[in-house]
Amino acid sequence: MTITSSDNFGHGNTPVSMSELRTYFGGTNPISLNGSFNGGIASVPDTLPASGAETSFSDFRSQNRILKKKGTTETITSGTSWTPAQSGCLQYNVYVLGGGGSGGAAAQDSGREDVGSGGGGGGVAFRSFSVSNDNITSAVIAIGAGGAQTSRQSNSSQGAISGNNGGTTSFNPDGDGTTISATGGLRGFGSRQGLATTTPTTTTPVGEGSTDVTEAVWGQCSPSAGGTGSGGSSNYTGTGGSGLNVGGDQTAASAGGSPNFGYGITVKPTEWGSDVTGSFSGGGGNASVNYPVYGTDGANYGAGGGGAATESGGDATRYVGGGAGSQGAIFVTYYELNS
Repeated sequence: MTITSSDNFGHGNTPVSMSELRTYFGGTNPISLNGSFNGGIASVPDTLPASGAETSFSDFRSQNRILKKKGTTETITSGTSWTPAQSGCLQYNVYVLGGGGSGGAAAQDSGREDVGSGGGGGGVAFRSFSVSNDNITSAVIAIGAGGAQTSRQSNSSQGAISGNNGGTTSFNPDGDGTTISATGGLRGFGSRQGLATTTPTTTTPVGEGSTDVTEAVWGQCSPSAGGTGSGGSSNYTGTGGSGLNVGGDQTAASAGGSPNFGYGITVKPTEWGSDVTGSFSGGGGNASVNYPVYGTDGANYGAGGGGAATESGGDATRYVGGGAGSQGAIFVTYYELNS
């Protein structure tokens, strides 16, 4: 995988010297324009003239350099500050991922439908930070928590409970770099908390961990929604847990949503290689009569918990609850000059 620097050689129409080329593209003396700095050699992009072709200083104006990964991709899951884990780097590629929301749940009396939607996946923001252009040496960070699981006794008639929202993850660099952040996925809902067509917000159809209901339709509940990224050169929205609409005394629960890193849902960036493991998949929904009934927790980072639904019973020890959302994270990949 070829990584091109976010900075460039610049120079506009000003004169270019051999020493400046060496400083930017690397190399040791003796150096020559056609030999040391041909396209495809070390850090020189292959868009520049190849060996034997006529090369001029003007060819290098505003050109980027080729970088190579240094060390392993760093996964940050706690703390409030960041300093580089690798020295001698020219660029840091940073992804921030918000926490996943937890699923909603419901347990209704016999003869009524029971539904619970999964929580939403966290949002994602990506940006490359140039050490020279952004003057970055450290950052203030925040890691979004996953939405905590909510539950209630399943012998409660007309019993629905919403989940909790995931938290916001942020990376605020010093110097001239831009702050990037990603909000957490929204909570899931239980029966009569909105309709399958409802567009959820942070407060509607009901708030976090709420047993309030807004509708008369037993077999419907609102979907959740994925978090969103901001401040990045690329920003992505996570998927939400599906809203539900069933009849005929049926029971149904939807899976939690998942994050999107720009390569498809749950597909990790190629630059991470095998350094970051896990599926980032939303937890499965659970519609069952085997108590206790809980949705599955979201996998590793930024994934929504699954919804849960069951028919209520008379035993006060029986509980129903959506799965917990997984916490957010920051991923940093380090780059040095290709040599």
